[in-house]
This record gives sequence, structure tokens and C-alpha cells, in this order.
Amino acid sequence: MRAKEYLSATVLAKKTSATLEALENGDIDRFVILKNNAPRAILMSINAYEGMEEEMEDLRLAALALARLHTFAPDEGFTHEEMMKKFT
Repeated sequence: MRAKEYLSATVLAKKTSATLEALENGDIDRFVILKNNAPRAILMSINAYEGMEEEMEDLRLAALALARLHTFAPDEGFTHEEMMKKFT
């Protein structure tokens, strides 16, 4: 991470409005909040957070689909036509 992405808790407290504005404007994606020179939290825009959540959900679904492929038994499955008859 670049040095400007780190922000002390003290500076955050003093410059909350400017920090939030930088995130909202897209000037920066996230800040690592430091307390006593140790990382304690991440502050990011709501758009970045929602994008991260969507990506994690996509990855979760892909992993689930891949896991199901390993246990799929074609002889126990149904054809599309059979499913349509069953549910229409």
C-alpha cells in the first residue's frame, strides 16, 4: 500500500469530513487506520465495499458450483424436458 493510504486515528478524528470526501470522490479506494502505529481498521467507500461483497458472493457461488460438479451423478439427474413436465 502507498503511504498516503495509511491514516492515524488522530488524523481521522480531526479530518473526518475531508477523509470521507476523498473516498466519496474516488480520490482513494481505502485507508488503513492506524492506532499506535499498528493497523486497526480499513475505511472504504460504500461503492468499494459493495463491489467487494458482490465479488465475494460470486466467488462463493463459483466454488459451490465447482464442488457440486465433483459429486454430480448424471444418471441421477433430470433432463430439462423432465423438469419442465414436473413443474408446468
